Amino acid sequence: MAGISIGFFILWLALAMWVYFDATERGKAAIGWALAMFFLGWALVPLILYLIFRDVGARTAVAPGAGRRQYLYIVSFAGFATLVIGLALLTSTTIARVISEDAVGGEGYRQALASSVTAIIIGAAIWAYHWLRAERRLGSITEDEEFRASFFLHRAYLYTLFGVSWIIAFLSGMWLLGGGLASAFGVEDVDPVAWLPALGPLVVALLAVGTHYLFAFETTSYKESLSRFEAIPAPAVIGVSGAAEAQPAPAPPPAARASAGTTERRFCSHCGARVEADDVFCSSCGEGLRSR
Repeated sequence: MAGISIGFFILWLALAMWVYFDATERGKAAIGWALAMFFLGWALVPLILYLIFRDVGARTAVAPGAGRRQYLYIVSFAGFATLVIGLALLTSTTIARVISEDAVGGEGYRQALASSVTAIIIGAAIWAYHWLRAERRLGSITEDEEFRASFFLHRAYLYTLFGVSWIIAFLSGMWLLGGGLASAFGVEDVDPVAWLPALGPLVVALLAVGTHYLFAFETTSYKESLSRFEAIPAPAVIGVSGAAEAQPAPAPPPAARASAGTTERRFCSHCGARVEADDVFCSSCGEGLRSR
């Protein structure tokens, strides 16, 4: 039963992440679409609306190989999220069990243990396999357009993982700190079981941030890829209306229109030869011309 629930969770999360990464590549409102899928995806309405509007309006041109690279990062993220949830559930339930056996009974703890270990095994296997494939593929791409799109998605994956991990760390840290201070100040009815298990997700989220920072951002291969990415021009924006693509040239200032519309005739006051409007000296006699 735990495996089935985890499987459905991975599918649901992967679908939401596909919308997020696809919208990111197309320059759409990726966060808004992802949140809609995350909270309302069960109704399929956000997915249907996104499929209708993903190719409508101004958008960034998508480089070849979008399906493969999106698949690798989507499944990597879903697998890592499953791994993190399993670790957080295991640590928080174990902490609660150590504090009080009454809070988590023997049967409840065994069920939680089975679910968390299942999530850890499945999530770790899915994440490790696809993440290693994504990194190897990124290093083997020779075509600049596809490399830029792949690294853009690679960086979006890392920043998204960082952001989610920091949010989890912040919320669980606030919960832990609030409960700890309340207990230290002697507030009544503050049970350690209610706040101390928040240490589990806090530690797991900080480990996620630290490991990805050291083994993803602070690597020579990432810095070399970033330099190559920055040297490649950004993809074109397509889907702009004809009126927007061919904007009329701005109108010249009034002085320029006046000078363009009328030709002023000037003559030298010394020899009578015709001169141009912007001449300073006469081309015939060489005398200076009076300014107007």
